[in-house]
Amino acid sequence: MKVPLRVRIWRRSIPIAWQQMRFIQPTNISLSVSVAAFNILWRGHGVMRASPPIARFGVVFGGCYLITTFSEFLWLIATGPKFTGFESPVLSERSLLDSLDPLVEELRALPPTQLRDETLELAKEMKTFEAGSDREFVNTLAGVKPLSATSEVDRDEALDKQSAELFEQNLRTWRTYREIFYGRARAFRDELRKRLGIRNLNSEPRIPALDRAELTGAKPIAQAADYLAGLARRLK
Repeated sequence: MKVPLRVRIWRRSIPIAWQQMRFIQPTNISLSVSVAAFNILWRGHGVMRASPPIARFGVVFGGCYLITTFSEFLWLIATGPKFTGFESPVLSERSLLDSLDPLVEELRALPPTQLRDETLELAKEMKTFEAGSDREFVNTLAGVKPLSATSEVDRDEALDKQSAELFEQNLRTWRTYREIFYGRARAFRDELRKRLGIRNLNSEPRIPALDRAELTGAKPIAQAADYLAGLARRLK
């Protein structure tokens, strides 16, 4: 299992690191020029010392630049976003919100009473979904058979399998929330804030499930649902 997981992680990390690469950087260029010039000036030793100075300069400059650029690429992979290998590609934030334009226009035309009722209904659906997901998670844990492995290797493999099942269950929950509830909840929240005249967003609570579709904490979806319901009840 470790090899496929590592491949998945690289498939997510390498494109991000490649996008962050800047091939024309003054630091890399100046370092390469300095090393190449020093190679020419140091007569007693150097790469291709029997070759003409221009050729030596070009080869050393190119080699040094490739090494520094490749090292930077590896550094970006190592220090970039951390993945578990269970994530799946999703639409960008901008693409997701752009696809909700018809819903945004529809919410703008709703009278306050109907907007409040539909928001409360959405909040109820979100809580019901999270409760079902929690039950599925508990059933997954309860269905795990006691480990009866005789060797350390077998025990590690059994634990890896159990962890993979729980990761997959969490991933399904996050994917479903992202595809079905996240965009709608964001649209309802933004419209309610406009209706209520909330302009200082820094005074509003930070809710990861609404802000970035991050399901962190004990009841992240219920927290988002309660916030939406609270906004809706303030609507006159």
